[in-house]
Amino acid sequence: MEEVTYTGSDTASFLSEMLLTDISINPGNAFDWEAYTSQYPTQARIQRLTYIAKHCASLRIPCSRAAISLIQSSTRNVSDYQYMVTVHNTQPGPSSNLIPASDRISADSSWIQSTQARNNAERQKLELEMRNYQNNLIKESIRMAHRDLGDHFWDTGDYNEALKSYTKTRDYCSTTDHVIEMCLNVIEVSLRLENWSNVQTFVSKAEGVLEGYVPSGSGAGGRKLSSLGASGIAPPTKGANTAGGDAIGALFRAGGSAAVPTGPTSSSSNAQAGGSGESASQAAARKVVQETGAKLRAANAIACLGQGRYEAAAKLLLSIDPAHSASFEDMISQSDVSIYVAFCSLATMERNTLRTNVMENTKFRGVLEHEPHARELLEAFTSAQFKRVGEILDDHSARHLLDPYLAPHVHSLRTSLTRRALRQFFTPFDRISIARMAAAFGWKEGKMEEELVRCIERGEFKNLPGKAAETGDARIDTISGTMEYKTKDARRAVFDDALEMGDKRYRETKRLLLRMKLVENGVIAKANRAYTVDA
Repeated sequence: MEEVTYTGSDTASFLSEMLLTDISINPGNAFDWEAYTSQYPTQARIQRLTYIAKHCASLRIPCSRAAISLIQSSTRNVSDYQYMVTVHNTQPGPSSNLIPASDRISADSSWIQSTQARNNAERQKLELEMRNYQNNLIKESIRMAHRDLGDHFWDTGDYNEALKSYTKTRDYCSTTDHVIEMCLNVIEVSLRLENWSNVQTFVSKAEGVLEGYVPSGSGAGGRKLSSLGASGIAPPTKGANTAGGDAIGALFRAGGSAAVPTGPTSSSSNAQAGGSGESASQAAARKVVQETGAKLRAANAIACLGQGRYEAAAKLLLSIDPAHSASFEDMISQSDVSIYVAFCSLATMERNTLRTNVMENTKFRGVLEHEPHARELLEAFTSAQFKRVGEILDDHSARHLLDPYLAPHVHSLRTSLTRRALRQFFTPFDRISIARMAAAFGWKEGKMEEELVRCIERGEFKNLPGKAAETGDARIDTISGTMEYKTKDARRAVFDDALEMGDKRYRETKRLLLRMKLVENGVIAKANRAYTVDA
């Protein structure tokens, strides 16, 4: 199972060198960038195209062209547009030399000028409205003004300012709808900024509110946030929407619907659903809550992955109902979920846990069908076909290394996976040939011996379960070319501990006897209480 070799002097420099890494795609590597990016909505697709263009020289031109076209047709993000034009017109690497003039493209200056003028005019308008609302002290209007200003910054690519504006709405939230909308907006921007701790902070806040959340369109109205310290009165209804309906409208702007039927249609639906014991509005409200919870868990899983908490990320993704995958498709797709779970679970879970929680999980089985190679990877690992595991990882390395969330952790995950595989393979044996292990993993003997030495130095083979004596460690016999498990004699260890304890008690007894003799003969230095030290 060969590990991926990265540009850089050593593995410690992997993260810092990631931006300069040229990820090459082998002829046999199954990676279709168009099919990969087409499964995401606009913003997420631009993010993936940008990442691929920056990190893969062979796809730099087509992906940058696709990103430029998408940005120009679907967004108002001038800064990203100009950046992608620069990426297209320069060569990969730290030098960033220009490509030949015949291959360069020119920026659309008329689009840039008109878009910038439109953005500036809208920003001035929103800031003026904000000042007016602040002067009038209308709490709900101030909240909506901050939210609209955050939406403007998000659309124009100023994510730091968008985060500030969305965060400011926190002080003006009056209902649960408002709090959840605020949290989702902050989470979305924080994910783009890779501010993982901020993501988890607002996920926790939203999940706490979600426990008693009743969407305002369900007929129960938005619950007051007195328990969260918020005050004020819920805003009056606007048109056909109830209080907080505007927030619900933006709740799943990238997936999922919070709309609830009203009027005669709702009445007829309630009559039809009456026999099932749940009205249509209650069912719709429950769906909104479930979709919101799924989106929060997906965001939390991405944050855990970003922090290197792989087992927590796998468990969170496994807890999501695939039926609600549309609610977080603006962050990750079903294909991403299957790959993340496969990688993270293989790197952190024991084989029995892996089989129970992942392989035999009926809900997750359907998710694995979106990425068949993830299912093959899990099956190969659990059946101890470690050479096949390495082949699958190598064949799909481009897919893994061109994922913006997974790529920085591929090296760490593969290393953990390799160590776990070596430990799992060696556990049934007391003595095994290094050549046999190398053949099972598809490695050369020299590489296998080097990796085994590193594993022994790290203590990977200490106290293996299932051995006759679970206290021991592995040792390599270079002459015979084998590795064996050296056990510690438990009986000898008991005697050694007893002798050591006896010696310790003997030394303590001698010290006590000496002190008693000194006291008995008055050989004691007593301090003079009247003695003082002058300054």
